[in-house]
Amino acid sequence: MASAAKVGSHILVHRQLQDLIEVLQTKHDKLRQELKAKEGWVNKEQFEAVQRELQFERDEHMKTKAKLSSESEKLQFALGEIGVLSKQLEREKSAFENALCMMKGKAQRESQQANQLKDKCSEVVAQCELQEDILNVKDLRINDLKQRLTKQKQAHRAQMEDLEIQQQQDAYISRILEESGQGRRRAGKSRTGKEGFSQIAVDEL
Repeated sequence: MASAAKVGSHILVHRQLQDLIEVLQTKHDKLRQELKAKEGWVNKEQFEAVQRELQFERDEHMKTKAKLSSESEKLQFALGEIGVLSKQLEREKSAFENALCMMKGKAQRESQQANQLKDKCSEVVAQCELQEDILNVKDLRINDLKQRLTKQKQAHRAQMEDLEIQQQQDAYISRILEESGQGRRRAGKSRTGKEGFSQIAVDEL
């Protein structure tokens, strides 16, 4: 009984010692971890991982820096081209404004000339209409004068014909008087002059 009690107590003590050792080991590990953390110690795998990550970041940084340099050069070149194009645009704008101003002035002058020509044309048209009216009046007068002249020619022709008939009659009478003698010419003239004249006039007509 006494030996059994010793064995039981011995096991119990042993277990308690094991539990104490585990607790102490746990505390020791914890303290060790805290001590490593305080002293800056890290795990080798973590260190290598961080180192690889740092190297990757450095490589990426170099790539980004090289790309930035290239893009910066492109940007500077583009800015230079923009400056040149801006100056060229300003020159072209100035030339365009000058040309536009000249064209406006020319258009204004041509518009004024066109208005002057239009006014002159209106005056010429008015003068032409007036002259046409005058010509129409003169044409009417000329036609009237032509008709009067025609009538005068007809009257003159008739007078000439009458004069010619009268001359023929006078010549005929003079010839008869010369043939019949002085005395008989007076008697013939008193007796038969009118009948002979009338007969001659009728025959000639």
